[in-house]
Amino acid sequence: MSTTIVKRLLVHTYLLLFTMPIIGMIIWYFLAATFNGTTGQFSLENFNFVKEPVEYAGVRLPAIWPIVLNTLVYSFLIVLIEIGIAVPAAYAFSRLDFKGKLAAMKFLFLMRSFPGITLIIATFFILVQMGLVNTYLGVILVAITGSLPGRVYIMKGFFDEVPWDLEWAAMVDGCSRFRALMKVLVPYVLPGIGAIAVFAFLGAYGEWFLFKLFIFDDNMLTLAGYLSRLVTKENVIMNYGLITAIGLFYTIPLIVFYIFTQKIFLKVNLGGAKQV
Repeated sequence: MSTTIVKRLLVHTYLLLFTMPIIGMIIWYFLAATFNGTTGQFSLENFNFVKEPVEYAGVRLPAIWPIVLNTLVYSFLIVLIEIGIAVPAAYAFSRLDFKGKLAAMKFLFLMRSFPGITLIIATFFILVQMGLVNTYLGVILVAITGSLPGRVYIMKGFFDEVPWDLEWAAMVDGCSRFRALMKVLVPYVLPGIGAIAVFAFLGAYGEWFLFKLFIFDDNMLTLAGYLSRLVTKENVIMNYGLITAIGLFYTIPLIVFYIFTQKIFLKVNLGGAKQV
């Protein structure tokens, strides 16, 4: 057996060992959601939540489709805001010289280093004072404050990779700095923009902690917050079939999303992460 074949077998075995728990979890989700634990018969009764609001141990949760809409709107808003701020900020840190640049970069790194949980009480107090508790604006502000420094550092790595000569040549040909950025640099850093868009979307789609702390209206929840409210109800008997059915419903879009964005993840590892 050649060395190349042995290496491929080792790699595939390594990947298989790490993906088996995930595959096993999804299979268990499907079986728990579609088979009646008492009779052992196949049933889609646990998926009735797609047609009507959930009745759960006397608690009536809202219909699922407005929650899906909340999730998509919130996730895409986070993506747009983070790209809109991270790209120009990273360009400034990579290409411009200005007073306080090094201090600003250190501050960003410091912000990225703090665990968000250590600031949660102060954050809650500030949101109360600003009247932003139980609002999407409050959650969005807290979410992008925590994640934006990391996005800026990733984008800065991609901008650092673009040779200065390209930008200078564009400006010599008559482009303004903004036009050179849009016409010359942005096409080179598109994998980086795609990368932070993917990270921002996945982070927003899975956000439940901020919704648990700052949102008290069930109609304003996202899918992750909806699922967490269902799991963490106290002093009630768990309906595992319903929970796994909603968990499967929640997981499927992520799997589809990953299939279509895995190439971007690979480009992040090769192009941006090494610059952080």
